[in-house]
Amino acid sequence: MNKSVALSFSLLILSTLVCSGQPFALQQQPPRLTRILFVFDASESMADHWQSDTKYRTAVSVLSGILDSLQGNKNLEIGLRVYGPKRASGPDCEASYMMVPFGKDNFTSIKSVLQGLSPGGTTPIAFSLEQTVSDFTPCNHCRNVVILITDGLEACGGDPCQVSKRLQQGGIFLRPFIVGIGANMRVQFDCMGNYYNAANEKEYRRALETIVATSLKEASAQINLLDRMGKPTQTDVHVTLFDHVTGTPRYSFIHTLNSQGIPDTLKLDPLITYDVVVQTIPPLRKESVWIEPGKHTTIELDASQGFLRFEQEGERVVPCIIRRGGTGEAIHVQPSNTVGKYLAGDYDITVLTMPRMNFNQIKIAPDVFLQLTIPSPGTVTLKQLKPAVGSIYMEMEGDQEEAGSLLWVDQIHPDQPVETRHLQPGNYIIVYRLTSSAQQDDTREKRFTVEAGKNIEVEV
Repeated sequence: MNKSVALSFSLLILSTLVCSGQPFALQQQPPRLTRILFVFDASESMADHWQSDTKYRTAVSVLSGILDSLQGNKNLEIGLRVYGPKRASGPDCEASYMMVPFGKDNFTSIKSVLQGLSPGGTTPIAFSLEQTVSDFTPCNHCRNVVILITDGLEACGGDPCQVSKRLQQGGIFLRPFIVGIGANMRVQFDCMGNYYNAANEKEYRRALETIVATSLKEASAQINLLDRMGKPTQTDVHVTLFDHVTGTPRYSFIHTLNSQGIPDTLKLDPLITYDVVVQTIPPLRKESVWIEPGKHTTIELDASQGFLRFEQEGERVVPCIIRRGGTGEAIHVQPSNTVGKYLAGDYDITVLTMPRMNFNQIKIAPDVFLQLTIPSPGTVTLKQLKPAVGSIYMEMEGDQEEAGSLLWVDQIHPDQPVETRHLQPGNYIIVYRLTSSAQQDDTREKRFTVEAGKNIEVEV
C-alpha cells in the first residue's frame, strides 16, 4: 500500500441509451412493416445476351416469379426504381426513376413496368441510391431494404460505397443487397452492402430467393455471459445491442436466465450488424456481431467476476475510485463498507481518505471475495490562536520507500480559526507562519499524532 501526493481522476458515466425517449423493450415491439425497394438496372449493357435470353429479360422473368410468391404478405410493401432508360430530356447520369411507389398490391404493376421497358443508357448507381431518400417516405415502424440488381459498375463518377454508408448511417435503409449479373464485382460492391455474385441464371435466382427470404425472416439469438468454467451462469446485468453502422441502440434489456438456467431467447432483426455492450464493471463489448437469418445464434462473452469490499470501522463513508489496472482510467466509485462486483482482472484503487491511500495491482479473481481494510481515521480539531498560513504533512514511517520523508496532506486557512479534519492514523507536522509576520525566519512547526477513532485538538 502506498500513499500518493496528488490525485487526478475522471469518472466514466454509463447511461442507458434510448431512442425517442423510450427504452427498447424486446417484448413490446409492434409488428414492423418491411419495405423492399428494387433498384433495377435497365442500362444498355442489360440488352446483351446471357444464358437463354438477354440479361434484362432474364432478370425480369426471375424477379417476376419471386414477386408472385410474395403476394399476401401483410407486413410487406415493395417499390421499384429503374435506372438507365432514357424517358425524358436531361443527362444520362440522372436517368433514374421511381417507377412504382411502395404499396401492398402493386406486384402486377411492377411486373408490367419492367416488361414494358427496353434497356438503354448508362449506370448511375450512386445517383440512384441518393434518390432513395425521397423514395422511403417517413415511417416510424418500417424496415427499409434496398435490393440492387445490376450487371455493371458505377459509370457516372459517383461513389456508391460512400453514398450507401452515409444513407445507412442516416437511417434511410439497412445494409443493402447487391446482385451482380454475369460478372464478379465483389471487390467493388462489398464495401456497399451484402454482395451476391450471379454467374448464371440459376445463381441469380438463388441469390434473389435468399435475399428476399433474409429480408423477411426473423432470427433468434441468446447472449451467454460465461463464468470462469465457461458456463453461461452470469446474469442480471443491463445489455444494449447497438446498430454497428449507425451507432443507435436497437435493443435494451436486463439479461435473464430462464427456469432451466438458460439465457432467454431474443428475437432480432437479421439485417442489422450489432455491437453488444454488457454493463458489467467495467463494461464488456463485442463488435460486429452478425445474426444468421432463420437460425439461432449464440453470442458469448467472458463475464467471470469477483467481489470487492472496503472494510472500515464506523459510519463514515469513504469513496473508493476503481481504475483499470495500469491505465489510469476510472471506471467506478465504490463507497466503503459496500460490496462491488467486477470483471476478473487487475485494478488500481484510490481511497479518498486523508491522506489518500493507493492500492496498486489488486487482482480480483473469479468468484473470490476480496476485502481491503481502511484504517479508521482520527478526528483533528485545528485551532488557530492567530491567523496563519501553512500545510499539514504526514511523516512516512516503517519499511515504505518514502520512510523519513513528508507527505503533503492539506493546507491550513488563515480565515478559518477552527477546522476539523479526519486523518489516517500516524504522525503529522504542521509547517506554518503567522500572517502577521512577513519574515520566512518566523516559520514554525507543530507535531501531533493521530490515533484511530480518537479526537484531539491541535493549537497553532
